[in-house]
Amino acid sequence: MNRQLETCIRDLQQAKSQARQLFASASEELLSRRPSRESWSALECVAHLNLSGDAMLPGIKQAIAEAQQLPKMQRSNYKLDFCGRLLAWTLEPPARVKFKTSTIAQPIAHGSSGETLSEFDRRQDEFVDLLRSASELSLDRCKMKSPFANMSYNAYSAFRIIAAHNRRHLWQAAKALKVLSPQ
Repeated sequence: MNRQLETCIRDLQQAKSQARQLFASASEELLSRRPSRESWSALECVAHLNLSGDAMLPGIKQAIAEAQQLPKMQRSNYKLDFCGRLLAWTLEPPARVKFKTSTIAQPIAHGSSGETLSEFDRRQDEFVDLLRSASELSLDRCKMKSPFANMSYNAYSAFRIIAAHNRRHLWQAAKALKVLSPQ
């Protein structure tokens, strides 16, 4: 498998591990508590990642289906497009730019920490499976429309955006727990 796709897979698996560590280190009450009225709780951060992942999946699946129509080839190098590069960079922690969260990704209602974490694990596993199934496809030649903004980016960029978004909100979740935890 291409090293860039392997890196994406590693990033998704590390996000699962980091989320498990965060949730194991805190009580349900602490995970659910907001550090301030304007901030999300650690649990809301992961619920947001679940909702965002759900929104991204149809576009990714459609782009992969389009890539399956192109000739298969072993890719040595995938390219981020401009929007993908910009979004991935701005989403990396620490937060450089604040974004208003789309209504479809607002973590207003969510389950318990166990349910939220299980869903996060399932979603990351689904992304990993999609990457593995698409390892010989031209993921950077097929575009998808962002479910959150009036822009498009290629499927490879979408996976890089998801990984950066995971890091951002897991960083935010860790920060929330640190603020709330007794020293």
